[in-house]
Amino acid sequence: MPGRRVIRFSTIADLEELQGPLHLAMGVFDGVHLGHQAVIGAAVKGAGVSGGVAGVLTFEPHPVQVLAPDRAPRRILASLEHKERLLASLGVSVLLVLRFDEAMARQSAEDFADGLLAVNGLRQLVAGEDWKFGRDRRGTLDLLRSLTGSGGVELTAIPAVMLKGERISSTLLREVLREGSLEVASEMLGRPYSVMGK
Repeated sequence: MPGRRVIRFSTIADLEELQGPLHLAMGVFDGVHLGHQAVIGAAVKGAGVSGGVAGVLTFEPHPVQVLAPDRAPRRILASLEHKERLLASLGVSVLLVLRFDEAMARQSAEDFADGLLAVNGLRQLVAGEDWKFGRDRRGTLDLLRSLTGSGGVELTAIPAVMLKGERISSTLLREVLREGSLEVASEMLGRPYSVMGK
């Protein structure tokens, strides 16, 4: 993977340090599969057009590990460091990693959206069409759309990416890997499956 450097931030307020229009892809992005790449690619493309910055907003730990630990996957597909390398190879310059804890889980969708939309220079938000955020997962792209009004922030909803009639997801990718189907996993990832660690 290219040695491109990604700047990592830990709060939404940190984004104010950036110069130029910000194009932000939002999601957990575990595994960075083709569905995730479609979301990230739209932000990278937008940044290329505007001469701005392509960023990714994600959460650590995986929200399900806090909200429903009994249902959480035993294995996350990509550590934060691995994810950062994968994102750099896709053209991402900024990684905003928000700590997901009980306090964040209680935050209303409106409060989360207001904080995000207050960032100076924010030009575009991109997410999968079914992405949810905020307390009880009440936040949707439609809610964001209603809050942006004519504020100059473009919202881009990316439809699910399909492979052989099935929606590519991190859950499906884990199933495929459990079955030992590395060829199918590589098709879903758009690259050979890899792990990173010591």
